[in-house]
Amino acid sequence: MSLDSLDFEGWRSKAREYLVQGTLPQDTSWGSELGFVFESAKKTPVTAPKVPKEFLELAQAVSCARDDDRWLLLYRLLYRLNVENPQLLNILVDDDVRKAQLLAKSVRRDIHKMHAFVRFKKTFIDGEEAYVAWHKPEHLIIKMAAPFFARRFGDKPWSIFTPDGSAHWNLEELSFSKGMPQEEFEHEDPFDEVWKTYYKSIFNPARLKIKAMKAEMSPKYWSSLPEAEIIKDLIRDTPKRLQDMAEAPKYLAQVPTSYSWQDLKDAAAKCSACPLASKATQTVFGEGSLEADLMIVGEQPGDEEDLSGKAFVGPAGKVLAEALEKAGIIREKVYVTNAVKHFKWTAGESPEGKARIHKKPGGTEMHACKPWLEAEIALVKPKVIIALGVTAGTALYGRLVQVQSERERINTKSAFAEALTITWHPSAILRAMSEEEKLERMQNLISDLRKAFELATLKKLNL
Repeated sequence: MSLDSLDFEGWRSKAREYLVQGTLPQDTSWGSELGFVFESAKKTPVTAPKVPKEFLELAQAVSCARDDDRWLLLYRLLYRLNVENPQLLNILVDDDVRKAQLLAKSVRRDIHKMHAFVRFKKTFIDGEEAYVAWHKPEHLIIKMAAPFFARRFGDKPWSIFTPDGSAHWNLEELSFSKGMPQEEFEHEDPFDEVWKTYYKSIFNPARLKIKAMKAEMSPKYWSSLPEAEIIKDLIRDTPKRLQDMAEAPKYLAQVPTSYSWQDLKDAAAKCSACPLASKATQTVFGEGSLEADLMIVGEQPGDEEDLSGKAFVGPAGKVLAEALEKAGIIREKVYVTNAVKHFKWTAGESPEGKARIHKKPGGTEMHACKPWLEAEIALVKPKVIIALGVTAGTALYGRLVQVQSERERINTKSAFAEALTITWHPSAILRAMSEEEKLERMQNLISDLRKAFELATLKKLNL
């Protein structure tokens, strides 16, 4: 077995043999002659090898690292755990532990990047619709990364090709085969233009930091990202776009200097600070207890909210109501509102005929509406605020946030409350790609609401 062909299970089997024989780490071979063992001057046979669960998780990640010494490093850790110190993994300054942790962190980050940067292209195989993608990861992660795509995009057959190996999904099971160089991957898809349009729409010249952008979306991935083709043009045009933004009219809601909740609601009903007011039926203001310790902030009203004038009464509202009930929270005891008070939509078609299709609020709308949100917070004075989704999180954190990475973190430096946190917007549950993902996000939402409410009802926050 060669170094390149050895996998985690192969290493695990051979490592057990070495361990039972008492083979010292320096006397092992992980190349083509795995069967040969040097005679050790001193052996300590381990008849019943034991490892903590966290080692197996660590080892599986390290096994994917593009590092020629990874197998020896893992065996050295395994040997020391059984012979020297079963608590070795808790010694974070140990050289072996530190290196393994750094490799595992790098591998997990690479998997996260693969999940974010794979771009499927539509094709047809034997007349059937299928999807293909090419990606160049930093590490040997195809087997660890592929199950995510089977869960997320399991309703269509697909293949992901990398230089080191390829993954294939046939609607029933995953299989793996040899890799493919990029020059052999020749597929174009009209949807590539959609990616370019989307990226152009979210590109903010006022926040352009080229070094940070490259750290988040490394140029090594650009060759397989259709939107990367326009990055140079966007950077080149940034000065002009900034000038245009500076000359554009500024939208900002005018909030009464002295107000009660009813005064705020009445004033907001007449707000026309941004273009959304001209298309929306009405302003949808927040509601709930004005003495609430917990405030829940969503994105914007939906179609049903726009027609009724009440927050969270549509499909997403029903999901929130269910989550609140399961979390043991009475809705009337919290305050619920949105970062943007008017419904942003575009005309579309539905099975019932004409439809108003939800559109994500832009920075202009969020900025214009923020005085209303700040006034609500100042009036209610919640101890804890929980943001539902990216738009609400961005308005409250003052920066772009990602729910998956920020969940369960408590921000104690917010100007708005003693504690600020974020969770899934109910609409993200409705849009889940699978029942498994839907259930997981719903459980997250319930858990996060419960924790936020428990934190808010403490007499004193010990943060």
